[in-house]
Amino acid sequence: MMHKNFPFTAICGQDDFKLALLLCMIDPSLGGVLALGDKGTGKTTTVRALQSLMKNIESDFPFVNLPIGATEDRVLGSVHLETLINEKKLEVQKGLLAKAHQGVLYIDEVNLLNDYLMDVLLDASSSGGYFLERDAISQWLDSRFCLVGTMNPEEGDLRPQLLDRFGLSVTIKTPTDKKIRMKIVNRRLDFDMDSNAFCRQFEDDEKGLSKIIASAKEQLSSIYISEEIKENIADKCISHQVEGLRADILLMKASRAYAALDNCTEVTVMHLEKVAPLVLNHRAKHFPKSNDNGNDNDNGNGNENENENTENIENSGLSDYLLQATETEQFLKIQIPKIESKKGLLFKNQLIQKSSQHPFGTVATGIDVLSSVKEYLTTQKIKVHYKKAIAQSKIHLIFLIDSSSSMVKNQQISFIKGLISETLLQFKNKKIVLSAVALQNGTATVVLKLTQNIEKFIAEIQQLRSGGKTNLKAGLSLVHQLLKLKMPQEETVFYVLTDGKINKGETENPFAEAVSYFKTYLRISKNTTVIDTEKGFVKLALAKKLAIEMNVNYRVVAY
Repeated sequence: MMHKNFPFTAICGQDDFKLALLLCMIDPSLGGVLALGDKGTGKTTTVRALQSLMKNIESDFPFVNLPIGATEDRVLGSVHLETLINEKKLEVQKGLLAKAHQGVLYIDEVNLLNDYLMDVLLDASSSGGYFLERDAISQWLDSRFCLVGTMNPEEGDLRPQLLDRFGLSVTIKTPTDKKIRMKIVNRRLDFDMDSNAFCRQFEDDEKGLSKIIASAKEQLSSIYISEEIKENIADKCISHQVEGLRADILLMKASRAYAALDNCTEVTVMHLEKVAPLVLNHRAKHFPKSNDNGNDNDNGNGNENENENTENIENSGLSDYLLQATETEQFLKIQIPKIESKKGLLFKNQLIQKSSQHPFGTVATGIDVLSSVKEYLTTQKIKVHYKKAIAQSKIHLIFLIDSSSSMVKNQQISFIKGLISETLLQFKNKKIVLSAVALQNGTATVVLKLTQNIEKFIAEIQQLRSGGKTNLKAGLSLVHQLLKLKMPQEETVFYVLTDGKINKGETENPFAEAVSYFKTYLRISKNTTVIDTEKGFVKLALAKKLAIEMNVNYRVVAY
């Protein structure tokens, strides 16, 4: 029995996602849709429903599902073994990217796609194809597709370069309206009981929507866009502080496609306002300037008044110290060696380059077709030969930031924010997993964990508030928990930024308590560096003492 997909028109509670998909079917140059949402909200069901809908317009409409575990040969293509053995000639067996040409390439859990395939995906989506360099074959393959990706943000962020390639983006949340939830569940139960009968109920709606899409595609080029709308688009992109002009172009195209879908001859403000969030939400900058008036601590005295005053010092000095960190080249240097393999970059920290043996050796990455066939033709025995390449690893960079009261008085916390920001901007386009823990108010909090979005990470660091005592053990405990979440191939690099004035813990000696916890549970001492942020003419050198007792690397920042 032929498997049936859930009807597109029967899906409710996902209006924005459905609209985004329809706009991309009308104008494929929009570049695709990214759907972020909770698990179990029907993201995959909606995408597969689109496949059936488009079959009504084009019977051979390509819809390709790219599994996150697909091999390189499966994605890009390879030599057709049967033809090579039987006919003694080279023939290309197309990969998934080529098969998706003029159709949809769907990736579930797109944020978990490995780095190398992600790079290939970026190249193909930007150039409309790719060169297949395989076993004496060099051939250009067309691959212009609508990229549709779904993901759960809880499982990790999406690489910023790939995020920008998605023309439209939507966030899907679990519906809270009781009637909508009941409607969704009832329809799903009816479909599971008798999919044929259920699909027949929406057959006319499906065909009607297919005709609307086909008509919109035909009249797309004739849609008029006034100068007023174009100015409005430019104003929106400027106000959202988007990088480049891709957002302007996509916003104009999306507005035009929506006008065509609405059977209008001209783009109106209503069309623009409807599609603007789909284009801008995942491109907008989030670097809010602090406009605090001391709301957190405006009615107290003692330590609370100290926090209020020091926060004002912190905010006023941020720009100066960020500039100072830049001018003095004060950033934590992470060396990136030359590419040793086409499989991707291998990141190494400067502090561990002395190691004679890297923990990630070489691994088999695919079948060496020519060598395998040559073996068979000469010996009449089948022996599969595999290609070898250096395995890819990536850095999990953890910052433990002391943001207690002692770090604010001399603007050390402002300098630290600039130091971290400047460090990460050096590697804006690289694959680094980031986490941060802050020490404040006698305890510790996770600022952000396991993200690859550098801009988001910097934004969170800039908003970090300071005050209270320093409990280093609490921070190390959270770092310990973060290390349990990291992937096996990730190499941890740990920075502790502090003046060493540890004055809070569970015992009478919080300093020794923190050192003991580190030695017991955090066995990454060779990759750990204490950054001494103490400032002033007379120094206590407690951070240096901390590094010595923990037996880790030590560095002093120059103000």
